[in-house]
Amino acid sequence: MRALQLAEYRSPFDRIMQTRPDGTEFWSARQLQGLMAYSKWQNLATVVARAMQAASNTGMDVAREFVQVGPVTESGNRQANGRFGAGDREDYELSRKAAYLVAMNGDPNKPEVAAAQAYFAERTVQAEVVEANVAGMPEWVRHQMAALVQVGRLEAEQQRQASQLREVAARMDAIEGAHDWYSALAYARLNELPTDRVYLQRVGARAGRLLRAEGLEPGKTQHPAYGTVNTYPEWVLERAFADTT
Repeated sequence: MRALQLAEYRSPFDRIMQTRPDGTEFWSARQLQGLMAYSKWQNLATVVARAMQAASNTGMDVAREFVQVGPVTESGNRQANGRFGAGDREDYELSRKAAYLVAMNGDPNKPEVAAAQAYFAERTVQAEVVEANVAGMPEWVRHQMAALVQVGRLEAEQQRQASQLREVAARMDAIEGAHDWYSALAYARLNELPTDRVYLQRVGARAGRLLRAEGLEPGKTQHPAYGTVNTYPEWVLERAFADTT
């Protein structure tokens, strides 16, 4: 019973840690994507690229620490040829140091990223102390931490500008007035959700059913690219996006 209770309190980062036959541990970048609250792989892939550059700058063996792996096939086996086609899911097997750098290069405004930074910083310090039998952080960590102040400021400014652009784009799709009614595209832009047209059509269909169940009908607005589009209350779109995969 106590073992079960201890397992329940393990960090989610511990739960997704994997171990190779030789005993080395690694984390899947795809699994970190969810824990670090990145809705799109492309956004985390940018973070991974920055982490790889930081690793290269500190003399790390990038290919060894960031192992690029093939997508998972329908049979559940992972391709290892390194070639990716349309729809394939690129991934990286990240060493502890690589995962630490990915966390440290993430969006400083996300509390999930802060949690990842704290976890991997603690794991790195613990492991380095055991492996090297020395106190304090290794030099490469100190250099990376020193650079984080400047990186964090740049990240925050970029996020602020990106947020302003999303809001402007969303207003172009929203109905002007006293009520917060948006098209599916406008809501997706405001909340950094997927904007694939087929996906948004499914969201719109779900939103329409939810709204009509309340005895209401979708609104209408003119979009410069798509013509007349339906709009829905914000609470309806929130449920519709949550229900649609």
